[in-house]
Formats: sequence, structure tokens, C-alpha cells
Amino acid sequence: MKRAPAFAALLVSAAAIANEPDAASATPLFDYATAQPTFTQPFNELVRKQIASIEAELARHPPPPDEDCARTLGAIRFARQYADLGVAQSNAGEYEDAIAAFQKAVACSPRASEYYGDLAADLMHVGRLADARAALQRGLALVEYPGGGSALESMLMQLDFIDERWADTVARLRAMIATESDEERAEYYQCFLWLAQRRAGVRQPELVKQSEFDGWPAPLLQMLKGDATEAQVLEHVKDQRNEQRRREVLVEALYYVGQLRLANGETETARRYFAAAVNLKVLYFIEHHMALAEITKMRERSAEAPRAVSER
Repeated sequence: MKRAPAFAALLVSAAAIANEPDAASATPLFDYATAQPTFTQPFNELVRKQIASIEAELARHPPPPDEDCARTLGAIRFARQYADLGVAQSNAGEYEDAIAAFQKAVACSPRASEYYGDLAADLMHVGRLADARAALQRGLALVEYPGGGSALESMLMQLDFIDERWADTVARLRAMIATESDEERAEYYQCFLWLAQRRAGVRQPELVKQSEFDGWPAPLLQMLKGDATEAQVLEHVKDQRNEQRRREVLVEALYYVGQLRLANGETETARRYFAAAVNLKVLYFIEHHMALAEITKMRERSAEAPRAVSER
């Protein structure tokens, strides 16, 4: 699922357990992922060129100071330039620089709700969740027509999921699915809906509607429901002929299966799946960032446990 959100880059090791995937393995997706060659960040050279080009243009025609930008004739153009710069910097993993760029875009065009969404995504990436939520709420307050804030609502759902606010997550997802006309996007939301209920302790989750959509990520939803195996999901991953698309699909599969493992109480196995997803370096997919968010929470809880014992 492409960008929308999650956290400061961490060095994560996927602890390679097997060099070759085993057909009888209990963790086929993880084995397949760790058997792949070391990945570099995709499109890195192109992104660097984009950053350099936008920065050169801003240097040639400098925008006014932030406090004056919204009052200039070129405000909309300047805001778009800053937003384009922020997207490129985010795709390069330069989240603090991206935040600064999106803040400038907001200063130049303070009533453009989409820039608050862009800003919120990178605030999520560095772990500033409260600030991200505030930015999203400011953006939603500017939406003037029904459905115009769907991208912002999606990010709020991701925040709720990361914060483990399961009742809010489920309610928001049900509303989103009911109004979503894009079947593929609705299928992703159904995956999150199933997992949010499982993480909340519901053994038999309920979906909003039955879907006849049979493209990706339908195999993931079938697996979550118990109608397909992880090994069958892996076959769908392998069927992707384009190497980059196969890598993207693998990131998604690792994340959603990792969430299912976590819901089943397999915390260490889930951590390995999340780490394998992060190591694929698909920074422009929300699953990369949400996997990193889970790893961050696991580390924080591990650090807190010995402290709690020592304080007894």
C-alpha cells in the first residue's frame, strides 16, 4: 500500500535463520525474504536528482520568508515546489528535511489540506505521533466536500493502529470501507480491519462487506481469514514478474503476516517478519513504516520490563 505513513531510521537486522526457503517451513515468507540478496534503496539515484533539481530552482528564484509567502502572487507555485521537495526527501529517508519542506508548503498555502497530510506522514516517520495527529486534524478541518479528506482519514487510521486504539481503528475503517469506491484500496482496508479486531482479541472478526475483488491484496485477506496458507501467499509474491513489484508485494505480505503472528501471540516471530519488511527498504510504502513502528514499540517495552521489575 503506497505511502501515506512512520519512524526514524533504525538499523534492523532480520536475523537470517535460513539461506534457502524450505517448502515445509513454518515461516515461508520470512525464509524467502532473508534468502534474497541485500537490497539497496530503490530509485535512490532518481530521487537524489529530483532533490537537487528542486533545490536549484528554489535557489534561482527564492521564495519569500514563510510569514510572507502566503501573501505573494507565487504562493501556490512555491507551496507546490516545497511539497515536491518534501516528497523527494521523504522517499530518500531524509524525514527531518521533509518535515521542514512541508512546513514551508503549509506556510505558503495554509488552506491546502493535502499539505497537512504530507507533513503528518513524515512526523509519523520520526515518531512524533501527537504532532502528526494535530496536523491531520488541521487538514481535515479544511476539507470542504464529502470524501475530500479520505487520505487524511487513512493516515488517522494508521495512527490509531500504531497507538493500539482498536475501537477507534475499527470504527474508522468501517466508515472508510463503506464509502470507498476503489476495490483494491478497500481490500487493504479490510485487511487492516481484520487485523485490528484480531489485535483487540476478537477471535472471529467481521468484515464490512464481502468482496469479489481477486487481485492483490485479496490473497492476503484470504490468508488472514484462514482461507489460504502463508505458502500460497508466497506463490503470489513469486508470480510477480517485475523485480521491483515483487519486492513491494513481499513487503506488504511480511507486514500483514507479521501482524497476524503478533495477534496469535508469536511476538518474536512477528518481530522477525517486521524486520525483514523494513530491510527491503521500500520507504514509499506505509507497511515499511508501520513495521518499523511495531519494532520501536517492542524495543521500548523490552527496555521497560527490567526497569519495572527492579522497581518492585
